[in-house]
Amino acid sequence: MADMIKREKNDGLHAIIEGIDGSGKSTVLNACRAWAEDRGVTFFNVIEFSEREGRLPNVEEVGSATGLITAEPTFCWVGKAIREEIIAKHDGDGQRYTGWETAQAFALDRLVQFRRLVIPFLQNHPERIIFQDRGLGSSLAYQPLQDTSLTTEQLVELPGNAQTLAFSPSLLILIRAEATATMARLAQRTEKQDKDIFEEPSFQQKLAQRYLSDDVLGHFKQAGTKIAEVDGNQGIDQVASAVKSLLSQNLPDFGRIKT
Repeated sequence: MADMIKREKNDGLHAIIEGIDGSGKSTVLNACRAWAEDRGVTFFNVIEFSEREGRLPNVEEVGSATGLITAEPTFCWVGKAIREEIIAKHDGDGQRYTGWETAQAFALDRLVQFRRLVIPFLQNHPERIIFQDRGLGSSLAYQPLQDTSLTTEQLVELPGNAQTLAFSPSLLILIRAEATATMARLAQRTEKQDKDIFEEPSFQQKLAQRYLSDDVLGHFKQAGTKIAEVDGNQGIDQVASAVKSLLSQNLPDFGRIKT
């Protein structure tokens, strides 16, 4: 951790949304964005940029935006390989990559996004904020279930994961949702079919429990990250309202900060 860039008091806020597949991360992300826009934030969508340009932007390209919408894995470079190859289902040849190989790929993708964009964007800018769909919490939840020989201690030593904890997220929003309900949502999707190796009922049930464990949440607590839960079993409007209330409670001073 000695060589990692650490969060300082004057750095901006970073909120990461975690939950099992189909738990409603898009609903939560949209509510987060609306909450921040009500407080004067203008957003740059890194996801849309990366899908269009095939790369991550640098800070200069973000321009005057005071907020970012990001995701892990990213939609370019290592992240694109993760989505299209490493965690994709492959007909007839089973699972090509081990949990450790998958974890290393996620950690590298994470390190690149942090070093290129997240940290430079937030450093010395308390008025800025990032909302991110998935992050280190997903690696700590998923990979030890994919490979039971892996420990969270091994995972947090990977550079990208160590960097996340050093430049610790301000807030982790954990969506609690029943696996049976989320699988039903996934089955109804028409616009988004990931063909993800993790989207299996038994895996999702184990995952829902693991997200609540100290193996996942303990490292964030140690790093000083606030952890807040939202009930993802509610309707969309109820979830959005709960998220906005959650943000107001956990980030009470945001929006009062002026450049």
